[in-house]
Amino acid sequence: MGDHRAYDEMVAGNGQLRPHWHGLLGTLSGLPDGGLAERALRARAQVAETDEILTLFGHNQPGGWTLDPVPLILPEGEWVQLSRGLAQRARLLDRILADVYGPQTLIAERLLPPYLVYGNPHFLRPCRRNGAPAAPGPHMPFYAADLMRAPDGSWRVIADRTQAPAGVGYALRNRRVLARTLPEAFRATPVKRLGAFTDLFLASLQALAPWGAPTPRVVVLTPGPYNPAYFEHVYLARELGLTLVQGADLTVRDDVVFLKTLDGLRRVDVVYRRVDGAYCDPLELRDDSALGITGLLQAQRAGNVAIVNDPGAALVETPALLPFLPGLAERLLGEELMLPAVTAWWCGQHSAREAIAPHPDDHVLVPTFASTLPANDPAALAAALKSRPEEVVALARLDPGVVPTVEGNKLQPKPYVLRMVLVWHDGDWVAMPGGVARVVDEAALYAAHGSGMQHGGVAKDVWVLTREERDVFIPAAATVGMAIQRGVAGELPSRVADDLFWFGRYAERIDAGARLFRAALTRLAGGGVGPRDAAELAMLAKALVAGGWVAGSALGGPPDGALFAQSLTHGASNGRVMRDCLDALRRLAFAIRDRLSVDMWHNLNHLMADVRRTLAVAGRDIDRVLGALDELIRAIAALSGMAADNMTRGAGWRFLEVGRRIERAHATTRTLSAVLRLPARQYEIGLRLALELCDSTITYRTRYPSAPRPAPAIDLILADPMNPRSLIFQLDQLRDHIDKLTATSGGQRLAEQTLARKLVAEIEVFDILSLEPSGTAPDLGPLFALLDRIGQDILSMSDLITRSFFSHVAVPHAVGVAPRRVLAASAE
Repeated sequence: MGDHRAYDEMVAGNGQLRPHWHGLLGTLSGLPDGGLAERALRARAQVAETDEILTLFGHNQPGGWTLDPVPLILPEGEWVQLSRGLAQRARLLDRILADVYGPQTLIAERLLPPYLVYGNPHFLRPCRRNGAPAAPGPHMPFYAADLMRAPDGSWRVIADRTQAPAGVGYALRNRRVLARTLPEAFRATPVKRLGAFTDLFLASLQALAPWGAPTPRVVVLTPGPYNPAYFEHVYLARELGLTLVQGADLTVRDDVVFLKTLDGLRRVDVVYRRVDGAYCDPLELRDDSALGITGLLQAQRAGNVAIVNDPGAALVETPALLPFLPGLAERLLGEELMLPAVTAWWCGQHSAREAIAPHPDDHVLVPTFASTLPANDPAALAAALKSRPEEVVALARLDPGVVPTVEGNKLQPKPYVLRMVLVWHDGDWVAMPGGVARVVDEAALYAAHGSGMQHGGVAKDVWVLTREERDVFIPAAATVGMAIQRGVAGELPSRVADDLFWFGRYAERIDAGARLFRAALTRLAGGGVGPRDAAELAMLAKALVAGGWVAGSALGGPPDGALFAQSLTHGASNGRVMRDCLDALRRLAFAIRDRLSVDMWHNLNHLMADVRRTLAVAGRDIDRVLGALDELIRAIAALSGMAADNMTRGAGWRFLEVGRRIERAHATTRTLSAVLRLPARQYEIGLRLALELCDSTITYRTRYPSAPRPAPAIDLILADPMNPRSLIFQLDQLRDHIDKLTATSGGQRLAEQTLARKLVAEIEVFDILSLEPSGTAPDLGPLFALLDRIGQDILSMSDLITRSFFSHVAVPHAVGVAPRRVLAASAE
């Protein structure tokens, strides 16, 4: 199987199956015809369904993965040898970092060329110790390496990953998907478990906390949802029970890092960063960074926070360091290097250029530093070799090992790279009993120094076999005594609360718009429009214009179904577009991914992908648009139901609910004002329409077996506290949530509470019976005045909540503050 020069993982040179593959191949051979292809489709479908690396705009992008159901299998003995070699390599690289950022004796002794330090863009001068005492832990507690199998079966390191290495989350996700896709294989093959490694990882992070904090607070620092590896950031935060934060969520006060929460500032002891080192502190590093925390390095120097890995750890990722590692191992460790890298020459040395000159086709040129030259431009690299040879590294060309990969219903050999990860624990580095194998294009194997995880592709689970019935023991994370806490705002960052608030608003905004469009298009679907339909359509057009969904010109002529349908995807001039609202909801969903259950996320995938795609292709086909709107309304209802059933009644859920109630209340005031402004003899049409849009028609018919009358109909949709679609229900819920949030956050926010009570009281004292007509029609003027006041006050409430809870800005006026943005304004 495969090229005779490449090492085949499954088949030996004599054509015999390697012993450790017998169990899996026996399982695969027992599948029915077409079974292998079917399992491959199932695995890829599960990754597509649950994969958190979705794009914001519904198309594929780098970073997306598919999962092959056939794993890479390693015998236990081979994994042990790899683990030892990589642990030694981690110790060596950490010692190099300690010297480079400390006394720099390696440069003084000419064991390390100065250019590879001072010319390296990853050498961060502010990270030098300058005589300060060493931190208690290593510079790189977390280490990963990309390896390839040489034709002789030996392993070679192709790239060291010390910046912010990925791998653990991908490995855990792949294992879970494969356990569902091919469960019989696990029963037939003794595979080491991965779960205990997460306990070890958490224990290691906690052990790095300075001053032996009894309950260390560890956060995962992510660049945000637009980062290709954001899936893993969310996954690890969930698995480890850590708080996922962005730079804006943290602040430094008196050389101490704090998390900004609704309940005030909370000290942070360990920052597990997934942000590139140079972007960690805009004060001392890149001043154009919006991802870091001002003063973070000073807090680290003061010994008040641990950063994993150190911001300057990427220095040792350069491939130019590879030829010097054997000598450095002898100097720093007194040991021979156990696990060699691919043969490399740093072309800044004359001897290296002479060595590669006779056989140029046997080498691949790569940049010394990835940011200085294009990795995939051989011509530029060849030119640099002549004019600036110090910027080029030559790597010996090898045929990488191949692993069986599913193509159709057959196994085909494909070249691959193995990612292994290690974590520092109790004085040494411990390897994860597994990893991620990635099928790679052989021609592009060296192009990006082994290719980072963020580039996506075909992934494979990595199985490490074991002879033991029970997996090897890995110490669990240390347990600490903690007081039970209930009903507190706790660790919810203000930014996340803001995102949840607007997530709720956009969900309700989409629902309100979809109901208006559906009501209008339903009346136009039959083709004929009678007098009653014409009157209702005129009112619906007014409501759509008032909501910003349709241009005001729609009021100047007969109802136009094509115009309504087109407005869903193209919108009114300077107005809302359903597509844009769906995109906004998607962006917010990415930002709060770690706060959503798996089921809620799946429902959002449907909402954000299928419905949006249907709307995009439906064009002016009213029937297809109506189908999409029905799906949209059901998806929002399901999302609301899952939030009610699955989210803990904490501050996050309350802010989502506050956003929903504000948006629904404002939409109700706006809709009622539009549809009830009918000529005197047509008020009954407006009442029917108001009941329909407020989803209260069935309730009214059950209570009042007669045509809609003003007092009972308006009471039901305005002032009935038992109707979940009534205006007072929204305001009463809003008042309750604000009271609870104020109580749990420990602050005094009288402005919001006062305004919430005022809103409820206005409806409670409103004389609804006075609306019952004494003559031919009711006088709805007082109702419209009430709706206008409440609508304005709701906007003021939104601004008060934003300033008080999210921006923490004092508000000088309690009520009646003019809104500083219209409702259509984006949260982003």
